[in-house]
Amino acid sequence: MPEAINRRISLVLMVGMVVSLALIVSGLALYALSPSSGKDVALGPIEAFRALSAGDPLGLVDLGILLLIATPMARVVVALYSFAKGSEWKMVAISAAVLAIIGLAILVGGK
Repeated sequence: MPEAINRRISLVLMVGMVVSLALIVSGLALYALSPSSGKDVALGPIEAFRALSAGDPLGLVDLGILLLIATPMARVVVALYSFAKGSEWKMVAISAAVLAIIGLAILVGGK
């Protein structure tokens, strides 16, 4: 794998991890300062934004976890783009297949 692709993928993974960790730690710190009603944490983008708009610090924790889960998918997108830019069509096809499988899993498991 060319060095430029490795750098892009590494950057995506590092930024995703650091930002998600910052969201989780911030949410936990705010929760420790002013605990919410003790509701369960619901993993879902809509629920997380609702919790944030209601002032619930666990919404930050939800967003951090969702970002952490989405980071590997972003890695596949960056790899697909990088391979397409380099005209590595076999790797583009493999990356597209992985992305399709992840998308299908999200659709099927999103009940």
